[in-house]
Amino acid sequence: MLRINGMIKKIGAAGIAGALVLMALPAWAQSQTFSVSGDLTTIYTLGNAETAQEISGKGDGAYEREKNGHYISGNVIISYNPVSFLEGYFKITATGRSGSFYEPLQLEALGKSEFGVSFDSVYGKVNVFDALSLELPVQALLKAGKYKTESSYFGRISKYETESVLYMLKTANTYNYELELQYLQGQNKPLISGAFTSNFKFDEAVPRLYDVDGSVSPHGEPVLGKYAPALLASLKLHNLSLAGNPLSAEGLYAMNGAGIYSGNSAGFAACYTVNAAPSISIPLGFSIGWFEKNIDVLSGVADTAQTRATTNFRNTLAAGFGAGVRFATGDIDVSANLAGAYYGVQHIYRDPLSIISLSLDAQCVYRNRFLLGAGFVAGALTDALWQTSPGVPSDRDNYSNTFTFAENYGFEVYAGIKFMNNGRFIIGFNTNKGLAMNTTLESRADGQIKYKQLDASGPNAPLETGGLFFKVVMTF
Repeated sequence: MLRINGMIKKIGAAGIAGALVLMALPAWAQSQTFSVSGDLTTIYTLGNAETAQEISGKGDGAYEREKNGHYISGNVIISYNPVSFLEGYFKITATGRSGSFYEPLQLEALGKSEFGVSFDSVYGKVNVFDALSLELPVQALLKAGKYKTESSYFGRISKYETESVLYMLKTANTYNYELELQYLQGQNKPLISGAFTSNFKFDEAVPRLYDVDGSVSPHGEPVLGKYAPALLASLKLHNLSLAGNPLSAEGLYAMNGAGIYSGNSAGFAACYTVNAAPSISIPLGFSIGWFEKNIDVLSGVADTAQTRATTNFRNTLAAGFGAGVRFATGDIDVSANLAGAYYGVQHIYRDPLSIISLSLDAQCVYRNRFLLGAGFVAGALTDALWQTSPGVPSDRDNYSNTFTFAENYGFEVYAGIKFMNNGRFIIGFNTNKGLAMNTTLESRADGQIKYKQLDASGPNAPLETGGLFFKVVMTF
C-alpha cells in the first residue's frame, strides 16, 4: 500500500507540474515564431508473480521483494522560428522508471531513474537557400547541436514494431552536425533527400576497442588514446506516387553508429501503401539491416558497461516484413497488422544463431472515443539453440540455452477511453517472456519488473514480465 501511495503522489506531482507549465505559458507561445508542445505518460503496473519467481543479483528492474513497476515520462518541445529560414529546437524531458538489466538478446539495459529534468535535444537549423533568397526546387539544410539522427522507419507497420530491425542504425544522442539536401515536390515537401550526420569530434568521436578474438586479453576494452569517427549517411524517397499509391524508401550507412566502436552498418527500408478503396488501405513494409560488430541488435544494446558482453557480437543480419489493413467507416476505425523478423547472429565465443519472430496485433476505435486492442508475439517461432562453440575454454564462455516458443512469447490486451485529441486512459494486461520482453503494445518493458518464469532454474533461467497496468497519456 505504501508503494501504491508513493506512486500516486509521484503521478499527481507530475500532473500538477504539467498543468502549471500550461497555465504559465503566455498567449504568444503558439504564435508563428514560437510554439510549445509536449506530452505526459504515466504507467503503473501491478506485477503478476509468485515469490518463487524472485531474482537476485540482476540489478535494476529485477524482482527482489518488490514486484510492481512504474513508468513516468514527460516531454516539453519548444520550437522558435525568428525568421522563416531559421529554427531553434529544444526538447526537455524527464523520465522515472523501474529500469531493466541487460540480458543478451532479450533486454535492453535501462537503469532505474527518478523523475529528473534534462535537455534531450537542443539544436539550430538553417535553410541555406532560403536565407540567400534563392527560389530553387532544392533545399540545403544545416543543423548543429545535441540530438540523435536515426532511420525514418518507413518499413515499420505493426504496433508491436516486430519488423523494425533498423533500430540500432543511428547516431548517439550527442553533439552532432548535419547537412541535408532535398529535392522538392510542391509546397516545399521533399521528394528525395540525402543527409550526412557526424559527431563534431569526427575522428575522435568514439574510443576504439580491443575487439579481436583469441590472444588479445583485454577484449572489448577501450584502447587508450585511440579513437574512430562516427557518422551516418542516408538517402530517402518520400511519398512517390506509384500506380496512384505512395512509396517511401530509405538507404542508410553508419560508421561506428549507436555511440560505440561498431564498424560498418547498413540498412534499407521501404513502405508501399495500397489504397484498395476509399475506406481501406493496405500498408506493406520491408526492412533489412547488417551490423558488423559490438551491437546486440535484438536487445537494442551497444555498450561496454555490461561486462563487455555486447562487444562479443559479430556480423548480425536482420530482416523484417510487415503488412497491415486500415479500415475506417462511419464511427469505426479498425487496424490490424502481421509482422515478422529474421535475425542471423554471429558471436565470438558461441555458435551462430538464427531467430525467427512473428507478431499479430489489432485495434478498434469507436467514435474516436473508445478503443480496444490486443496482440500476440512469438519471440522465437521455432526452437533455436545458442551455445558456446567447441574448443572455447569454459572459463572464457560456458553457455547453452535453447530458445523455445513456449518460453519466448507474449500477449497483451487493453481497453481505453480517448479524451478528444489530447489524452487517453487505458487499462491493460500483458505477459511477455524471454525474447518477447522488449516487444509490447501499450505497456513499457523498462517500467515493468522482471521475474523468473515459473519452474525455471539454473544460471540461464528464462525470464518474463507483465501484469495489470494503468496508463494515462496527455498531450498539448
